[in-house]
Amino acid sequence: MHRILVREIMSAPAVTIGPEQLAVDAAELMEEFSIRRLPVVNDDNVLLGIVTDTDVLEAETAEHVINSYEPDVEAEWLAVADIMSDEVVAVGPDCTVGELASIFIQHKVGGVPVVESLANKKQVVGIVTETDIFQMIVNAWQAEQQQSA
Repeated sequence: MHRILVREIMSAPAVTIGPEQLAVDAAELMEEFSIRRLPVVNDDNVLLGIVTDTDVLEAETAEHVINSYEPDVEAEWLAVADIMSDEVVAVGPDCTVGELASIFIQHKVGGVPVVESLANKKQVVGIVTETDIFQMIVNAWQAEQQQSA
């Protein structure tokens, strides 16, 4: 199983968001698709960063704190660019599941964008998470159970 390629288990296309969109938009997308991270891309689908549910939660918490201490201040919604991480761990579609698991452990992440390099720009082609690895294991186990039944 560790030799299976990421392209075989990744979700594609990835749900993405633009840097100019609001943090609240990111929260709505994450809720709608039941996901915890969104690659941030430009109009050419080039990876700029990543925003996670934790980033959104921290932005919402900061906003509530500011508004409760300064009730006369008009609420300003943060843009995704304000809360995203621009140092993103990403993998290519030909990365193996074994390599991917090692990257998850090394960087303490639970998911990464899958990118293809075109003219030195990383275009997002999918996303892969620890859930995709677990699903692969479950599928293999279920197939084995059916064969032995």
